[in-house]
Amino acid sequence: MNPLDQIRDMLKAIGPEARNKTGDVFINNIKNEFVLFQGEYEVGHVPVKELDYASAVGIVKGVAEFVPEYLAGHDLMRERKPAAEQHTLQFVKKLPGKFIDFIHIYKLDMKYGGGGGRVLEKGTTDRYPSFVTDRAYFKSELIPVVKSDKPAEDSFLPVRVFDLTYTESDQAFHTFAMFEDINYRELTRELHVRMDLEDVFPISLKLYPFIVYDYFTSCINVLRPTARELERACAVFEPLFLLVYSKYKSAEELLPAAKRESLFPGLLIPREDELAPTDAFTAQLREYFGRFRTVRDDELSLKGWWRIDCDHDCD
Repeated sequence: MNPLDQIRDMLKAIGPEARNKTGDVFINNIKNEFVLFQGEYEVGHVPVKELDYASAVGIVKGVAEFVPEYLAGHDLMRERKPAAEQHTLQFVKKLPGKFIDFIHIYKLDMKYGGGGGRVLEKGTTDRYPSFVTDRAYFKSELIPVVKSDKPAEDSFLPVRVFDLTYTESDQAFHTFAMFEDINYRELTRELHVRMDLEDVFPISLKLYPFIVYDYFTSCINVLRPTARELERACAVFEPLFLLVYSKYKSAEELLPAAKRESLFPGLLIPREDELAPTDAFTAQLREYFGRFRTVRDDELSLKGWWRIDCDHDCD
């Protein structure tokens, strides 16, 4: 059996009774998310050029023991998106929405960066060190995609916020068309400026934005992507995405007003050529995002970490 099929069989074998063995979620001083495990797993020598799936079989087996709830129902991407993220494992799951679909992508960065593991064997010019670690560095996003009957990887067609990316810098506009050229932080900041919902988010945009620009569209970060939490995120993000979309393109062309009111009654109202949230929707957003808060005591400060807690109803 080829390595990709081996990994996919592991994912399919995760049963509904499986539970995570994880601790808290943290942000480090370079704004990377990671989750601590209640135990350790081994990461063998990862090739410097690219993490091939033969090398990934043992890694996935180890990780799946600690985060089965995050991997259940997911598939492993054959080809990474973007291809430049050659040391990540990208797991995807499709979730249906009311007028669009969503793909949850759970990325694990398996390149050894030091500080998070115990080296077993030194690396070479071709391979990173093998190590044992008690954590996983990850990205977890819901990406809005065009509705289709195809499986997740084959329906990876984001509903783009715009086709070419514009960002304002030094009173001039610059156009970008490639992933490598885009200033993601600046575009995420612009999304938040246009949304004008800063009082909804309890955590600083500079530290951890919940709504981010990625894949030429607006995505939502989901820190604890259990099946239940993904469903909850889809429900709140679908009308929010429509609001964001209206700041760049015609929401009427994406979803006519009559259909919008039928699908999302009492949540969005027209304002000039854009959409605005009703008081009821703003309250719903505050309730969803208000569950999260950052904690930083003296010990965390010395490490350069922030802990992100969820106060209730997050599993």
